[in-house]
Amino acid sequence: MMSTNCKRMLILAALTFILLGLGASEAWAQEDSVDVMIVSRTAYPGTQDGRITWLEMWLDNHQFSVSGFQFMITISNSDLIDFHTTQIVVDTIVVPIDTCTGPPPHGEECYVNSLIPTAVRFCSIDTVGSLISGFDVVECHGDTGDTSVPECNWIEILGLAPYGEPIEPYFGGWRRLLRFGLDMGCLSDTVSDRGTLFYIAPGGNSFLSNPQGDLIPFRYHQGQLEASFGVNGDANADSAVGLGDVVKLLDYLYKNGEPPCIPESADANGSCLAELGDVVQLLQYLFRNGPPPLQGCWHGM
Repeated sequence: MMSTNCKRMLILAALTFILLGLGASEAWAQEDSVDVMIVSRTAYPGTQDGRITWLEMWLDNHQFSVSGFQFMITISNSDLIDFHTTQIVVDTIVVPIDTCTGPPPHGEECYVNSLIPTAVRFCSIDTVGSLISGFDVVECHGDTGDTSVPECNWIEILGLAPYGEPIEPYFGGWRRLLRFGLDMGCLSDTVSDRGTLFYIAPGGNSFLSNPQGDLIPFRYHQGQLEASFGVNGDANADSAVGLGDVVKLLDYLYKNGEPPCIPESADANGSCLAELGDVVQLLQYLFRNGPPPLQGCWHGM
């Protein structure tokens, strides 16, 4: 007969086999889709001089051939950032106009196509060195509407691989899919919410497809951007302290120039005022080995 110890060992071995099997099936279940992520980062505001903040999208794909995708990306805090617009083109869209009177439904003969001029915004995108650097089509466009409003609060990114050249499955973790550009607004010490979340809802306007045109399931890992408070003494918002900050302050104080994007960063002497003392503090620091600029608290003139 089998001893009690042998029975215990067999039971433990069986349990171990079952648990390992469950773990493997769970791991397999996690491999049946592609992972898409927007990489979170902290960035410095101040794009009034044309600087762009770039955010990256990464892909982790172990088993699918990806030949196309479309992502609709929206943001949670449009007061802080907008998607960077490179061009606004007025195009015409076809809108069916109901010409019949009386309650609907109306027949097809009641609808007449009308051409309506509409502004289409194209947004910044970068694919150099990425998984889709060889794609035939990569487009990024945003809000439609008034041409006088350049800001984009959402974007739609479309990519199509050349025929027979999809992104093949690979191992080794995350790889860069693309980068998209953002414009960050000016901040003050009264702004409490300095974060923006980026939303992509799988399905609907966001999907991946294989060479046969079938949809590929994907999981989205939500990213966010956090606005940094700035660099002490940086009046011109170039992320550094230099002579340009002195020029910016003098232009603002004595030539009716635009105020610094982040006033607190320009308050080099910590007096909570815009004054000549800030210019002196910067000159002392830059050319006479003076103390570094302080963290400001500027509340106006």
